[in-house]
Amino acid sequence: MSEPLSDDAGRVPGVIGDRIAGALLLILAVGAWWLSHDLESGFMQPVGPGEYPRLVSLPLAALSLLLIVKPGLNQRWPGRAALVRQALTLLLLACYAGLVKPLGFLPASLVAVILLIRLFGAPWKAALSSGSVLTLALYALFEFALGMPLPNMPGLDW
Repeated sequence: MSEPLSDDAGRVPGVIGDRIAGALLLILAVGAWWLSHDLESGFMQPVGPGEYPRLVSLPLAALSLLLIVKPGLNQRWPGRAALVRQALTLLLLACYAGLVKPLGFLPASLVAVILLIRLFGAPWKAALSSGSVLTLALYALFEFALGMPLPNMPGLDW
């Protein structure tokens, strides 16, 4: 007699899971590429704000195609807690994308980064301190080092 397949409960073949993830990531890459053309740059800017999403979408598309064409050997579907955390991450990033223009880069990024760090299990104190440092470092990188204009907070023009 064979034993019950209790180890197989909750399993989805890795081929299906990888191809689903690859298809979703490919849609995300194409959407980022398409929507990046709507981002306006200032007059005589050497690098516009649409360059970064296009730069990220190319390897994302290549890796997603790799997942579709040649799926890996992962045989475990994530547990409920991991799926909820992934869904919350996607929801948070979608909200961030919608709020960065009306609220400005600094407040929207600060809230998004702190909440993302919390989703990964860090305590509030660590999330607040590292999220603040990371947000300011990203602002300095894009605004000053790369010369890319970022949306300012309403009423704040510097």
